[in-house]
Amino acid sequence: MVRTGKRAAVLQMLLTRAGLSPASVPSAPRLSDLATTSVAELDAIYSGLGGTPPMPRPRPGAWDMAFTDGLVVELDEELHFNRYRAQTLQAFDAAVLPWHADYLDYCTRHEPRCLVAGRWGRRWTTRPCEAMFGPPDRSEISMVLGAPRWKQRALYDAVKDLIAIQASGPRLARVSVWDRLDGIVIGDALDRKAVVDPERLAAFLAQRTCGATGLGRTLGS
Repeated sequence: MVRTGKRAAVLQMLLTRAGLSPASVPSAPRLSDLATTSVAELDAIYSGLGGTPPMPRPRPGAWDMAFTDGLVVELDEELHFNRYRAQTLQAFDAAVLPWHADYLDYCTRHEPRCLVAGRWGRRWTTRPCEAMFGPPDRSEISMVLGAPRWKQRALYDAVKDLIAIQASGPRLARVSVWDRLDGIVIGDALDRKAVVDPERLAAFLAQRTCGATGLGRTLGS
């Protein structure tokens, strides 16, 4: 079961205990936040997902949480790990996203859990998503046409990644419910089934943080 909101609240509490200071969450990212070259790159990602041209203006949700010094944190739960997110990740140079290798692995290993959580209703498809990516499979068995809502979520994750690696972007850290810290699955800790040390969690977060300084091109060749 996906516990959106409750897990994020626990994560923010743990990071606050470790000494991070919460801040106002920045405005939700929009296409106008992207440089011209990044818009072109996003359009290529959209096309690669089977998007119907022209690409509509993406409207991702707000950042999950924010802290001082321009840090924003995204908590990625079960619905974020599937073949479409893997496809968007592969558009990036692995060197610019600290979570790149781990997330590709999770997309392969944990798609069945994404399917359990997201094979029905608005988690599978919506009319706006079908306008972007066409009709869905009526059965999750074939996955020929796929799940339009999954594709949209993967695209919106890519929007946030692109914004974060721009010179003007925030410092973004991504944490997955599938990450492990000292042998403990972070999702279990956020569900209060296990205990993690807040300072160790903050140190892990620092390793997962990307910023624009010193980065080269966003996309791999």
